[in-house]
Amino acid sequence: MGDTSLAAGDARTFLPEEDPGNQAAIVDLAAELRRRQRSVADRPALLTGPDGSPQLPLPPALYDALLKVAEALSQGLAVTVAPQHTTLSTYQAAELLGISRPTFVKLLESREIPYQRATDRPGAHRRVKLRDVLIYQEKRRSEQRRILDELTQESVDSGTYDKPSDDF
Repeated sequence: MGDTSLAAGDARTFLPEEDPGNQAAIVDLAAELRRRQRSVADRPALLTGPDGSPQLPLPPALYDALLKVAEALSQGLAVTVAPQHTTLSTYQAAELLGISRPTFVKLLESREIPYQRATDRPGAHRRVKLRDVLIYQEKRRSEQRRILDELTQESVDSGTYDKPSDDF
């Protein structure tokens, strides 16, 4: 067996099954995993290899990741698994958020996301923790959802929610 260690640049995309029978099996698996997750949350999930090797306990974070992969594949979505360093450059963090590097640097300078300099010398590169970037991303998504909910409620209240846009 070859070297299985991953580098941060290694990524693999898993496509949904083209065979309807295999896709149906993934849909069933995802549904069963959802059902079991709720009913036995106090017991660890176990992994058995295809050769019937002894069962190994799966840490909750790994189980959650596998559940999300199964969910996405069951919905016909592709899934990319890409290892990430826990510390990112401003370029990597901006790419993760889908914004430009200068915009990301403005977020750092406005203290929206914590960072540290790689060294003490002036002009040194900024580094950010992946965890902090993901926290910011989730806050941004929550805020966007809240604003959309407010706008939807305002349009419902004003009676314009289901009117065509050319009526305005």
